[in-house]
Amino acid sequence: MKKLFSILATGLLAIVSCQQPAEKQQTPDTESAFDQVAETEAILEVIENETKCFFEGNYACWAKNWSHQNYAMQAWNNSDGSADAAVGWDEINAQGKNWIEQYYKNGENIIHPDVKKEKPQVKFFNENLAYLIWKQYNADQEKKFYRVSQETRIMEKESDGWKIVNVSAFWDVMPKISVDSLRIE
Repeated sequence: MKKLFSILATGLLAIVSCQQPAEKQQTPDTESAFDQVAETEAILEVIENETKCFFEGNYACWAKNWSHQNYAMQAWNNSDGSADAAVGWDEINAQGKNWIEQYYKNGENIIHPDVKKEKPQVKFFNENLAYLIWKQYNADQEKKFYRVSQETRIMEKESDGWKIVNVSAFWDVMPKISVDSLRIE
């Protein structure tokens, strides 16, 4: 048994030691032309568009920014301290469409007419997967006060561009921040 374990361990070590990190396996001819700045800009455009479309009550526009996969998820907290999640595009779609129709009245009722975001932290896991985190300020209807939300997104690049795979938005329902004291770097 010891001999078998020793052979297996030696074989495993040999395989692992022969493996090189992906960036070291690439030759100059196969180096990726991944442009992190351009990809970040493309991602931020999708995120801005999804937020704008949602808060303006534009369902069709909002839905175009999402991945329609069963592993997509949206999570949020409620003002009573509870939290909810919609898992899979069917649930996200139903929840988002309902919210847009019921509360935003398909664009007739603009609840958050102004949104300001701090510069997000961006982490690319590869050329097709990114994670973002930022603090967001969401104006009330009169634009007198903002509510802070901590936002995260997981973005996946699909055949037609970057799409949102996960939204986690946790709003601090108190205190409200007066518009004249809002400071964003």
